[in-house]
Amino acid sequence: MKIIDEILRYVKNYRSRHANNINLVLHIIGIPEVLFGLFQLLTGKWKIGLLNFFLGYLWQWIGHTYFEKDEMGEIIGIKKLIEKYIRIPK
Repeated sequence: MKIIDEILRYVKNYRSRHANNINLVLHIIGIPEVLFGLFQLLTGKWKIGLLNFFLGYLWQWIGHTYFEKDEMGEIIGIKKLIEKYIRIPK
């Protein structure tokens, strides 16, 4: 049941980071737009693909920055990778 515990932990963490309804709506808009942008990039529609990809992340960034008052999960993940693999002298 370890996998189920991991899924439940992920869902609980996701819901706690997306408690604001406006942020949740912005994610409902932004996530499909990011995926559609990726699809467009893969089919050679570079300009509109980049635009949709960027706008999709922009909606999510607005939700986290202005409504949840926290950072996007991707930013947190990048910071953790940097801390783990790159030693920055203090």
